[in-house]
Amino acid sequence: MIRAEWTKFATVRSLPGLAAAAVTAAPLVALLLVVSLPVTQGRAVTDVPPAEVLGAALLGVDAAAIVAMVLGASVGGSEYATGLAQPTFLVTPRRGRVVLAKAVVTASVAAAVGVAAAVLCPLVAQLVLLGAGAPPAPVDGPLLQLAAGSALGPVCYALLALAAALVLRSTGGGVVVALAVLALPTVTSWIPGLAALAPVWPGAALHGVSGVGEHLGPAAGLLSLVAWVAVGTAVAVWRVGARDV
Repeated sequence: MIRAEWTKFATVRSLPGLAAAAVTAAPLVALLLVVSLPVTQGRAVTDVPPAEVLGAALLGVDAAAIVAMVLGASVGGSEYATGLAQPTFLVTPRRGRVVLAKAVVTASVAAAVGVAAAVLCPLVAQLVLLGAGAPPAPVDGPLLQLAAGSALGPVCYALLALAAALVLRSTGGGVVVALAVLALPTVTSWIPGLAALAPVWPGAALHGVSGVGEHLGPAAGLLSLVAWVAVGTAVAVWRVGARDV
């Protein structure tokens, strides 16, 4: 089943293209964020601590995560759009296996995207620092943890988009749901009384795993991410198995 999903991924041109776009977007956004530091912080790049420069650059991984959402939603929703979902489920009556195979493929591609983005973004920052005549940032434990936590973002949001697309039978619906999950922490922080929900969202979990969390530590953050993905996948398995197509 997983091999069949890999074949689908490779033969639908837009899917490998989205993966490549995600990897390309991350360092470009990282470069934009780093060179704009004199505007956003009012200081030259050489006056900003190197660790902060690398932290700004790693926000480029968020761009890869947004593209990964589209990829995950496309894996889940494209067969409904093209009418191929029905033959797929006729060949494989145990629909949960189809959902899990899609999840494995999506997670694998998103993990590769996340790792590539988490390597390229700090590299961009280091090159900018060297070009500006500043010493490069040390590659130490906190930086590696920050990069590793950032790399999980594309995986988490791609899988949530996949699950939502399967539940809604819509690529667009999957993207909207994943974007809502990404944006809701900011929205709820503006509403009195809802700020208490901050530790619940995947963003807080990713910050915890990255070592910069205000609400969760690395272990709790990782458990929260696993819970989000597990619940989303379980709902997708249930909904796909409960309907005719």
